[in-house]
Amino acid sequence: MDQDQIELYAQKSDIDNNLSDATVIAKYRLAADIAQDALTKVVARVTEGVRVSELCAFGDEIILSYTSKVYNKNSVEKGIAFPTMISVNDCVEYYSPTGEANDDVVFRNGDVVKIELGAHIDGYIATAGHTVVINPNPSAPVEGRAADVICAAYYAAEAALRLMRIGNSNVQVQEAIAEAAAFFNCSPVIGTASNEIKRYVIATEKLIMNVPDEENRPVQDFVFVANEAYTLNILVSSGDGTCREGLAKPTVYSRNVHQNYNLKLKSARAAFSAISNEFGVFPFTIRALEDKRHRLGVTELASHNLLTPYPVYYTRSSDKVAQFKMTVLIAANGTTRITPALPMPYVHSAYTVPEDSTIARLIATETVKVVKSGGALTGIGASDIVAPAAGMDVDM
Repeated sequence: MDQDQIELYAQKSDIDNNLSDATVIAKYRLAADIAQDALTKVVARVTEGVRVSELCAFGDEIILSYTSKVYNKNSVEKGIAFPTMISVNDCVEYYSPTGEANDDVVFRNGDVVKIELGAHIDGYIATAGHTVVINPNPSAPVEGRAADVICAAYYAAEAALRLMRIGNSNVQVQEAIAEAAAFFNCSPVIGTASNEIKRYVIATEKLIMNVPDEENRPVQDFVFVANEAYTLNILVSSGDGTCREGLAKPTVYSRNVHQNYNLKLKSARAAFSAISNEFGVFPFTIRALEDKRHRLGVTELASHNLLTPYPVYYTRSSDKVAQFKMTVLIAANGTTRITPALPMPYVHSAYTVPEDSTIARLIATETVKVVKSGGALTGIGASDIVAPAAGMDVDM
């Protein structure tokens, strides 16, 4: 990717973000429909004995299949905005194995499985994520800490969503996340965040930390305004929320557009050219590089900071982590969730949300519009979740 291309992406990210523009909304909606359908199909295949690498590849294939069929009359970029990543139990995020050597995971009964992925149409991004439990007895609810952490993450996400309105602040959202997690004796995962997105920009400087961490990751407070889009990404641990980089090597990378280096090796230059042309500014997996020589070049590119890795983090091995992720548009006429929630797993927590709490009052409000089926592609879309009013038996 040369300097002219980088400047072009920068220009595109600063224009055409008007959420009152029907064309912009249509592209966001189509990207959301595609991501939603891919997520639904991946979730349906989560069962004991399935390999994570195979399911990640399946999710990517669905996105590419849909995007290859739309906007073909003009030279419109479209495809994967975030590759399919499936993180199990204490694994926090960004696990997308190649299937080679010993870097894969096979699902087992009782596993808490987090799936996230994303699509883009003309640089307009929609991502979605969901958590399920592999339950050998579907007629009985999952109990224990797996149930607690799923309920905590779900209610934190729903409360946070309702606070993402013009005039509210990221601090209010962070406080709600902490409050919801505490009700279930759980903790938001330190170092994880939600973020504003723009056209061709997967994350701006506007962050909503799941846990404020001024020492290691200072974030400026801000107020939500019209014409903003966000990835709301809630990650909650059944432990204390601390995490560390694990043994799994990163397989997800993105182009660092702020770094240039005159590569000496021909193989590295070929790999860099292939990555820039095929993936642009969006994250990709090593698995997507069909030429093994290009895979070998990733290490050198990362060593010169031309590629940014997404490290795989883990909490304590005894902990469980749950995640819910959605795309939210804040327009002058209100807030809309364009990637609807999928059905919750059947879980029962020993804890509950007090009826007189801020979280309960937020959940009871209906101030956020939820897009159901966009209708752009047959079979895409899902019903929105209606939270239980009291108690923590969740069977959606």
